[in-house]
Amino acid sequence: MSDIIDRDVKVKLAAWGAWTRNIGNTGSCSSPAQALINCAPFDDSEAKRYARYAVFEHISDEEALEVERAMATLKRYSARLDVALGHMLDNELDDDNLLICALMYYVLEEYFRHDESASHIARELTKRLGKKITDVKVKVIMERGAGFIEGVLIAD
Repeated sequence: MSDIIDRDVKVKLAAWGAWTRNIGNTGSCSSPAQALINCAPFDDSEAKRYARYAVFEHISDEEALEVERAMATLKRYSARLDVALGHMLDNELDDDNLLICALMYYVLEEYFRHDESASHIARELTKRLGKKITDVKVKVIMERGAGFIEGVLIAD
């Protein structure tokens, strides 16, 4: 059952990311058909953006705002850990749990809202932190972040 819930949260996060990219200046999501058109994969050998959204689920504005509130909660949580993360990196301490928790918001934001790949996020984090971050670590961070969002959505 846990895999089903986790998959549903990832589908909801993917739909939320497409919803945020689709808002534009109107302040709300366009029709479900337009959302499908905007997020459908296209055949371009140079750029394969949106390939992971081949199966796209429509999300209502209300559901998207619930995910947005959960992301805001995660952002506040991650921001509190940034100071501890800076101290950890300055003193070359190794605490993977702190690193994972502090980066959950950034990874989910980049992956779902800005549609970046795990390997791109890993390269950016490696540059930013000065510590080697692999795409496998990014996927672990993403799993924990999805679990956090799931918990917040269930609690509401």
